[in-house]
Amino acid sequence: MSHRPALNESEPAMIAPVASRSSKQVYVARYISAILSPIVVSLPFVVLVALYKIQDILMACIYAGIVLFFLSFGPMVYILIGVRKGTFTDIDVSVRSQRTGPFLFGIVSALAGLFTLFFIHGPKNLETLLLITVVSGAVMMFVTLWWKISIHASSLAAAATVLTALYGYVTLLTFVLLVAVCWSRVVLRRHTLGQVVAGSLVSVGLTVFVLAIRGV
Repeated sequence: MSHRPALNESEPAMIAPVASRSSKQVYVARYISAILSPIVVSLPFVVLVALYKIQDILMACIYAGIVLFFLSFGPMVYILIGVRKGTFTDIDVSVRSQRTGPFLFGIVSALAGLFTLFFIHGPKNLETLLLITVVSGAVMMFVTLWWKISIHASSLAAAATVLTALYGYVTLLTFVLLVAVCWSRVVLRRHTLGQVVAGSLVSVGLTVFVLAIRGV
């Protein structure tokens, strides 16, 4: 069966036909896609970055809360309001043409968080995380003007790369989760294989670039 109807940019991807997949496959894919969504992944990711080589756990949690406010909470509220108003089709903003606004809001919010950490002398690793978000967001937004590159894959790829850089080879297992989320997005026909692979590779490349400049 052709993937074209499922990837029609003029219609919500949420209603894409998945009849060619087994019901069990689709169920598992939806579950994986939900629990590995950018918003969900951001919570443990930010907390782990905040706790890296820090002795004051309370301050680490405070810094993590500040970052999550700008990185996840603000952008999610913006999208939820957009969904309620009918500006966005769904919380994944599945229609490519609707994604510019959320990208811009997310970039500005991450910049605000970055400046906030700078002025309160927050941890360098959390500043770097927000900088990666700004750089990756700008590149992804530019690409999305023409092509629906995967944000699920991009977000998890960045998280896996940062955690591996901080905690070492033990966190390489997070890349297994990346493979899982890429599989789920293709099974659900939210993206093509090329879109999830591109989202992963571009994000890993940009993250490594920023980490190399900033140091770990």
